[in-house]
Amino acid sequence: MFKSIKEKLILIKNNPENQTHVSIANYLLNCIENKKTPKINECSKESFCSESVITAFAKKYGYDGFKELAIRVKVETEYYDWSIAKNIKNKDSNSYRNLIDKSLDLLDSQNEKIQSLITSLKKSENIFAISSYQQLFNTELFISELNLLGYNAFFNYQRKLNETWINKVKENDTFIIVAFGLDNQYIINFYNLLKEKTNNIFIVCSPSQKHKFDKYQEIIIVDYYDRGTILESTRSSLIMYLFSSIVYKL
Repeated sequence: MFKSIKEKLILIKNNPENQTHVSIANYLLNCIENKKTPKINECSKESFCSESVITAFAKKYGYDGFKELAIRVKVETEYYDWSIAKNIKNKDSNSYRNLIDKSLDLLDSQNEKIQSLITSLKKSENIFAISSYQQLFNTELFISELNLLGYNAFFNYQRKLNETWINKVKENDTFIIVAFGLDNQYIINFYNLLKEKTNNIFIVCSPSQKHKFDKYQEIIIVDYYDRGTILESTRSSLIMYLFSSIVYKL
């Protein structure tokens, strides 16, 4: 299971064995707190060490280099700022409802893309869905409801079975990729194989995942009107709204 970068950095900061690593961790934690994108030259100055030492630091803790580490910090800062989320209870009682309404409006503004997916589903011989771990339940429920409507729709909890789909792709098949969260390498690997076989791919993802996909029919973004609200229950509600509206229109 993915451990947040902030958790890792706090552990490093609290381990006095390597003061250089403590300094680097402090710099990165400061970036998180102040919503800044880490820069290796700036980190080098504030930590009093060379850039090669910072690169070695990143690799020691599981990243390919400082660039990947910086991207992870940026993404986690953007989507996991719990300090703001905790303040929801202190806001006006209607504020959360307003936030949901405005977030749903963001989804509805992509009506043409959603309608394109609906049109494709109606014409499909088979429908296949691949999901990140965070949205397995929502995706499975969506596929189950398509089955109830009489569509040949498929979803596997056992991911190793998904690769057989790639070898059986037909011209009228539709693939739906649901990508949220930080640890989606399996999804990307599958997608890179799939896009060589078909163009009929629809992506449902967060803004932070969008750059990972370069070939598709449509990409539908599920985003928050207020980025400070990052509760997983909120995200799941928005995704289920999207899936339910699609089923309703079929």
